Amino acid sequence: MTDVIEEYAAKKAEAVAKEAAKKTAQARNVELAKDLLSEGESIERTVRLSKLSEAEVRELASKLSA
Repeated sequence: MTDVIEEYAAKKAEAVAKEAAKKTAQARNVELAKDLLSEGESIERTVRLSKLSEAEVRELASKLSA
């Protein structure tokens, strides 16, 4: 029974770590996009370099220009 609990705990910890890494990468991509847009880069190039969707980049661009 202890093995099952330990295995579950290990899988849960791995899932939490993966989610945290994903959120960190997303935040880093958002910051990169903000920097690129503030430097005058195009939406298309910012999408390509930041790995964000076009909708996300356009939303950031509208917030930066407001």
